[in-house]
Amino acid sequence: MNLVFLNSFEKETEHEGAATAQVSIAEEFGEWRLWWHEPGPDGKPVQESWYTGTAWSDMLTVFRERVSEKRKDGYRPLIEFSPGRESNLARSRLVRKLQYYGERNADEELFETLRRWRNAQASREGKSPFILASNRVLKMIAAFVPKSRDELLQIPGMGEHRANLYGADLLAITAEASQPMPFPLDWVQESVSDDELEAWLREREEQRSQGESARREQREKLLEAIGKGATLGELESIARLGRRELLDRLDELDKLGYDLEPLIAAELADVPQPLIDKAWQAFGSAGDRYLRPVLKRVYDGKTLDEPALARAYEWLRLLRIRYRRTKIDVTEDAVNGKGELPERTA
Repeated sequence: MNLVFLNSFEKETEHEGAATAQVSIAEEFGEWRLWWHEPGPDGKPVQESWYTGTAWSDMLTVFRERVSEKRKDGYRPLIEFSPGRESNLARSRLVRKLQYYGERNADEELFETLRRWRNAQASREGKSPFILASNRVLKMIAAFVPKSRDELLQIPGMGEHRANLYGADLLAITAEASQPMPFPLDWVQESVSDDELEAWLREREEQRSQGESARREQREKLLEAIGKGATLGELESIARLGRRELLDRLDELDKLGYDLEPLIAAELADVPQPLIDKAWQAFGSAGDRYLRPVLKRVYDGKTLDEPALARAYEWLRLLRIRYRRTKIDVTEDAVNGKGELPERTA
C-alpha cells in the first residue's frame, strides 16, 4: 500500500487537554482509501473509513467535505492544508498520467535507441543502467519527444542533475524524431481519464506481484546452481539474464546474506593477483560505492577496449562483494574484540 498523504489534527478538550487525530490517503491496486483516526470515548483510537474506491475526484471531494466537518467540530491541522499542498497531490496524479501515457504511446524504435544509449553509457561509467534513467523515463521521452532542455525537464524523473549530465546526448537522439504533441504537457491531464489510469495502476500492481514471484523462483534457481559450482556463463543461461543484470542479482543475493564466495573465487582465479591487490587497496582508500575511481587506479588510467572494460567491471564487482562481506565480518568481530580488515585478500 502506498501512503500518499498524512496530516495530524488537534482539538482542545475540557478535561483531558488536546486530543490528537490523523487523516491519511493511501493507494493500493489502483484503489484509493481515505481514513480518519481519532480517540474514542474510552481513549482508544477509533478508525473511520471515509472513502474506498477508484475515483480520484470523488475521493478528493469526500476528503474536503469530511475535513471541513472535523474543523467545525474543533479539530485544527498541525500542518495547514493549503491550496499549494492540494496542488502537490494533483501534481502527483499528473505524474502518474504522464507515466501511463508514456507506457501506452512511446515510439518503440526511439525507445530502443534511447535504451541502447543508456546501457552503453552505464557500461562506460560502471553503473547500473537504471541509475542513469529508468525504462519509464525513457518511455516518456520516446512518447513526448522533448526538443529542448526546458522540455526535457518536464519529464518526471529527469531533474536538473540528470539533464546536466545527459541532456545533450538525449536531445541529440530526439532531434531527428518528430514531436507528436506540443509542450507543455498539461494536456495529458484531460487526455487520460481517471478510469484509464486506475485500470493501469491495477494492472501494474498485478505485474509487480507476478514479478516478485518470478524473482523468488529465479533466486532459488541461482542459489541451487551456485551451490553446484556453476560459472557466471552457466548462470546467465539458467537465469536467462544478461551479464550485467546477473551481477545485479548477485549483489542482491549478497545483501540478503547468501554466501557467494565459491563463485567469486572461481571467477577471480584468472585475474592477476597484483590487480586484485591494487583493487583491494583502492576500495580501502577510494571507497566501494563507485567502481570507476577504483578501475582508474587499478589500470593506471589506461584506456581499455570494450570487451576488456566489460570484463574489468565484472571482476571488480565480484571483488567488491568479497570486500564488503569482509568489512561486515570484521565489524562483527570488532564488536567481539577480534581482528582488523586485511590489507588485501587472495
